[in-house]
Amino acid sequence: MAEVILQNVSKTYDGINKAVQSVDLTVEDKEFVILVGPSGCGKSTTLRMIAGLEDISEGEIFIDNKKVNDVPPKDRDIAMVFQNYALYPHLTVFENMAFGLKIRKYDKKEIKQRVAEAAKILDIENLLNRKPKALSGGQRQRVAVGRAIVRKPKVFLFDEPLSNLDAKLRVQMRTEISKLHKKLDATMVYVTHDQTEAMTMGDRIVVMKDGFVHQIDSPLNLYNNPVNKFVASFIGSPSMNFIEGEITKREKLLFKSLHNSIEFNIPSKYASRFNSMTDSKVILGFRPEEISLIPNDFESAITLNAKLEVIEPMGNEIFIYFTLDNQQITGRISLAKVPKAGEEVELFINSENLHFFDSKTESRLTRSNE
Repeated sequence: MAEVILQNVSKTYDGINKAVQSVDLTVEDKEFVILVGPSGCGKSTTLRMIAGLEDISEGEIFIDNKKVNDVPPKDRDIAMVFQNYALYPHLTVFENMAFGLKIRKYDKKEIKQRVAEAAKILDIENLLNRKPKALSGGQRQRVAVGRAIVRKPKVFLFDEPLSNLDAKLRVQMRTEISKLHKKLDATMVYVTHDQTEAMTMGDRIVVMKDGFVHQIDSPLNLYNNPVNKFVASFIGSPSMNFIEGEITKREKLLFKSLHNSIEFNIPSKYASRFNSMTDSKVILGFRPEEISLIPNDFESAITLNAKLEVIEPMGNEIFIYFTLDNQQITGRISLAKVPKAGEEVELFINSENLHFFDSKTESRLTRSNE
């Protein structure tokens, strides 16, 4: 296996529109890195540049310490798994998995051995004589992954491989790919728009928007310490809640919401950051799980009144939606009994895990764990 290095990599179409802008990224040997972001953020374009399927407008890409800007895809020693499986319909599973090896003139004995090894890893040994039309979506995806495994490449690239599967099968295949990474001890770069996939699978996550990389970090650090409002809103389901307001000072520093329905003292752990920012516009953020309907659930809490609008039982937890300062706010709670929709409720927000962002730049002003 090998590391993948992107240095100041950009992709421009028509000399004007930049799909990817100045990406710097090092994927360590045997690391599993996820590129995640909304549609059109440049994640698939970045992956395709690593694969050699897209030309690089600026910058350099190295695979195993070799510059590959002008190296054809077939000579980069990578294997790519596509969203649509890309299987040959007239060939059997065995023939699909063996196709790349035959093109490279491997002898029949080694081809048979490699296909058998990959089929065993993926539990598709009983499917080798079938054709793709006789397979389910999950089985086709396993075959596509198997075709990559037999190559024994330096780097595996995955372009939204699970997006065509139903929700249950997606969870299963997500687990299988994570297991596969551990079995193969492989370098993998994986693209998805699904932040749940990113959070559960990757060693590190690259969050992209509008062609820019906004943050590269471990899943836990992304969740707890997003660098800006976009990352905070994109990572986590349900999304982080946001309330616009300003920092003002009376006897103490206060947060006052835009519509004046929320006002509380800034907790002392954040106060030093705001001493020079009185009368500054900020955005308050807090996660749904930092909300409770139970007094004293948190060591330190902000108490607010709100109208409960919608209740969604999810089995082991309940999502609650309510109106606060003319905005919809989401909570995630675990209660056997909850108030009825339409009732006024008392909310307790954990003041130890608040986030503050600059209103203009949307950059983080404080960390939740400061």
